[in-house]
Amino acid sequence: MRGVIEFCAQCGFCRDVLEDMPCLFFPELFRLSHEEKTNGKQATPEELGHLVDLCNMCGLCCCPRLRVDIRRAKDAFVARNGLKLATRVRNDVQRIGTLGGAYPRLSNALLENKHTSRLLKAVAGIHPERELPRFPRWSFAEWARRRGLDRKRAGTGRKVAYFHGCMVRFFPEEAKATVEVLEQNGVEVYLPEQKCCGMPSLMEGDRRFTFSVARFNLERLEEAVEDGYEVVCSCPTCGYVLKNLFGEGAYLSPEYRAWLEKKTEEELIAMARAGPSYLEDPFGRTPPGSPRREAPPPIMLILAGIFRDKGYFASLDGRKRLNVSRHTHDLGDYLRTLDRSGNFNRKLAPVKSRTAYYPPCHLKEQNIGEPWPELLALVPGLSVENVGGAFDCCGMAGVMGFKREFHEASIAMGSRLMKRIEAANPEKLLSDCLSCRLQFNQLLPYQACHPVEVLKESYDAYRGERSTDESPPNRS
Repeated sequence: MRGVIEFCAQCGFCRDVLEDMPCLFFPELFRLSHEEKTNGKQATPEELGHLVDLCNMCGLCCCPRLRVDIRRAKDAFVARNGLKLATRVRNDVQRIGTLGGAYPRLSNALLENKHTSRLLKAVAGIHPERELPRFPRWSFAEWARRRGLDRKRAGTGRKVAYFHGCMVRFFPEEAKATVEVLEQNGVEVYLPEQKCCGMPSLMEGDRRFTFSVARFNLERLEEAVEDGYEVVCSCPTCGYVLKNLFGEGAYLSPEYRAWLEKKTEEELIAMARAGPSYLEDPFGRTPPGSPRREAPPPIMLILAGIFRDKGYFASLDGRKRLNVSRHTHDLGDYLRTLDRSGNFNRKLAPVKSRTAYYPPCHLKEQNIGEPWPELLALVPGLSVENVGGAFDCCGMAGVMGFKREFHEASIAMGSRLMKRIEAANPEKLLSDCLSCRLQFNQLLPYQACHPVEVLKESYDAYRGERSTDESPPNRS
């Protein structure tokens, strides 16, 4: 981390935009740098550890190298100092959702009781004032199994492997709406076996857990891609991990280099002449309109082995990582691509509502623009106002927003965005990020939902159906 401080202090670019960034990391970094330059006082290990903890991996800073160094520093601090029990509990969102969701009535009763709620929050290191989501009375996983979505089907049409993320255990209506909207557009949906994307544990430096779930997901998703599926994420954070972090450095991996070495000289010459376009899909199937995840190096440099794969997940198979990365799509981007190619179902009924839409941080990092306002403009009667600037953040930062020591900073980070939303005064607040929804639910009086739920409502109304959960029998 001392190298990061020196590097950033010499650059100083982010210093110029600090007033626009609700970032905790850079102000502390520049403070430590100033202390060293003016007083000769080097940052202590405790101060460096605190600095690392302040980075919530939003992905909005301009320097990829910095992010890699911070991730490695987080891992190094945990390797040296260990991980607290409370952190381990918070990181495993999937297990929390599974255990609490097995008996939702009992779980909710414990959360609603002030004594047991206080005890549970203390064990997990959660701030007493942080509101916790309630466990729903029905499970998306059960609903999906009833529809046979856990099984692949033969077919040559459009088909996706849906990676839904952990938070649908608290908001199953979003995942259900995703499936139904995709099906309305003639897309076959398959629900592969999956675990947490790994972002919560990555932010806390729990490398062992992060790589455990990443390896599990990589094998299942790469198998689905090989079977002709595109991976679709309704959660921008999951998409950021699968697209950006899996793909990071993968072109320089020994596995990808070995794949290139099997090509004939004529094939390599043709690929080199084609330039970066040959990498739209190096495995023979091009996702239409998909943006490039990472600028690839020239073929001869890859074959020479001069550079190494320094991505965070470099120890995992680079060819598989690249295969998954290049075939992973944000849900909104996937649907927008269908619309631009004339394959989107525009049979949408009016939805009379005045809404505000906030694009979350990890959507911005995927470099795909904002697909949802474009899609929602197709819904008659719907008013959509974009809120939030390039550096605005809700402040929740995933599981970090639950931490006892981060709660007040989380509220402060999101204060500017909350004021902008209040100025818009919408009837409904839209955002793709369920972590953002938790923050909005606590700080604002507006109903919050995923944009795909609005599309589902419009499709249902066109067919003369009332939107329902079609949920399995309630669990006790």
